[in-house]
Amino acid sequence: MTDSILSLLEKMTPAEQGEIETFAAYLLSRRSSRKLYVFTDEASSRELLQIADRSGSFEWLNAEAEDVYSLQDGDEVEWPSES
Repeated sequence: MTDSILSLLEKMTPAEQGEIETFAAYLLSRRSSRKLYVFTDEASSRELLQIADRSGSFEWLNAEAEDVYSLQDGDEVEWPSES
């Protein structure tokens, strides 16, 4: 590590140093992806679903507290008939 980087880190608060550590971890984790940049017009729907699934962004949906409705809730939908 260069002296200038160490000098900058020494001037930072512990919170700022934590942010640098988090960003460095992100940069290293990015190496494992096939592509560094993914554009939606280059990725298939399946690939986009896999990215979303692996991100963990939707894990909150698995929480029992989110199961507030059952199949018995609500009224039956009446679809308009085709004429």
